[in-house]
Amino acid sequence: MMLALLLMTAAAPQTDADVEKRYSAAFNTCTNTGDAARGVTPAMMECLSAELERQDARLNQAYTMVMKRLSPKRKTALRTSQRKWIRDRDAKCKRAYDAVGGGTASGLEFQGCMTSETIRRTIFLERYR
Repeated sequence: MMLALLLMTAAAPQTDADVEKRYSAAFNTCTNTGDAARGVTPAMMECLSAELERQDARLNQAYTMVMKRLSPKRKTALRTSQRKWIRDRDAKCKRAYDAVGGGTASGLEFQGCMTSETIRRTIFLERYR
């Protein structure tokens, strides 16, 4: 019941355009120049790994800010929702990894999924009321 209430208080789902706008300038530079732009896998993975770290920091900041203003009951509900989201994100990105069939392309798919899902959740938290 509380989880349903929590989800009802969130804003509309994020679009792909919303997510794309959130990638950092550093990521865009990284993927548009040098080896990453030429499709060199280690360079692409480096760009994605650094971006996931940046986006994870943003997610943690948003989560902390929301938690500060919630009642104890709502904090518990959000914490439960966040833990479920982590499990769901990990499972979704593992399926994306598996769908590519292994190898370096799977690693890129996994990292990209983790990053975009983290951005989506950050937007969710920033819009949370």
